[in-house]
Amino acid sequence: MTTQPFDGNPPVFGALGRLYQSVYGTAQNLISHALLALFARLAIAGVFWRSFLNKVETNGLFDYVEVINNFEVQRSLMKVPAFPITIEDSTFAQFGEGGMFELPLIPGGVAAVMATAGEGILPILLVLGLLTRFAATGLIVMALVIQIFVFPTNAHFWGSIALWFVPLFYLVGRGSGPISVDHLLSRQLAR
Repeated sequence: MTTQPFDGNPPVFGALGRLYQSVYGTAQNLISHALLALFARLAIAGVFWRSFLNKVETNGLFDYVEVINNFEVQRSLMKVPAFPITIEDSTFAQFGEGGMFELPLIPGGVAAVMATAGEGILPILLVLGLLTRFAATGLIVMALVIQIFVFPTNAHFWGSIALWFVPLFYLVGRGSGPISVDHLLSRQLAR
């Protein structure tokens, strides 16, 4: 493993500068591409997976009741898609005519299925580190569609989309890293 030269300030501040370079040079060596790629894959996959779960029927795991303002609210520690996977009627309504997510040129039913499939399949690929660059590119396209056609505001771009782009562009540019199926497959194919 080659280490990248420290890109921080040279130790021009004497002992304080040398301490700075020592601490952050060590951090630079510890926070490797392997860790950054893994964390980027898991973090951005979670964003889109939660959106997927909002579009399909789900089952709760580890259910419990929470009392909020004297009202009992049924909660689950974790939700998983119900099988067979069924897109909720509300999802089709949101993508339909006059719906919040209505897109030009694409019929609402088709858009609902495409968005749901993308948010269900691409995060799984990212978590596994399988076809990572393809999956990240697909999510970039989805993010652009959301930005251009659904929430075309600067506030939405800088509040959500720009933050999604950081891990997605990192993954497209640098790949899945060594903790991934992509890495295992490339090593097997190289033999």
